[in-house]
Amino acid sequence: MAAIQFSHIVDFVVLMPLGPTLMRDFGITPLEFGSLVSSYNISAAITGLAYGLIADRFGRKVMLQANFVGFIIGTVCCGLAETYETLLFARIAAGGFGGTLTAVVLAMVTDLIPFQRRGRAMGAVMSAFSVAIVLGVPIGLVIAEKFSWSYTFYFIAIFSCIILLVSSLSFPK
Repeated sequence: MAAIQFSHIVDFVVLMPLGPTLMRDFGITPLEFGSLVSSYNISAAITGLAYGLIADRFGRKVMLQANFVGFIIGTVCCGLAETYETLLFARIAAGGFGGTLTAVVLAMVTDLIPFQRRGRAMGAVMSAFSVAIVLGVPIGLVIAEKFSWSYTFYFIAIFSCIILLVSSLSFPK
């Protein structure tokens, strides 16, 4: 579950240091770049509220897998984006699914982990945010420097596919 958090947090935070490259490549202003950054958060907030309305109608594993697949598709679309507008829409999609992942993961921790170990499990899941910044951002920037900014998103998507496969096989229904 911490790896799921890690992957979507890296996707969220890696955009900021890619700013100069994206502004140059897309010919966008700092205001437009700010819209790219905030679009992920706004989308996550909106879908988080919507998730609250339907969360208990579906199994946690189904919700996790559906949101993770949507996040992966959104992330791949970020890498494929050739215009500012397509990148903006891809960020909205990635944020909508990625933001909901946090709620699903935390719900799964409370469902699957016994009360006596729950604090440690929550700590591990929430530490993924810090690890994503310390490790994920520099790795993403190295990939962007060696190849292209789009490969950073492809790497996140590939890493997420591996996590999706492992979680699909290991998490209980």
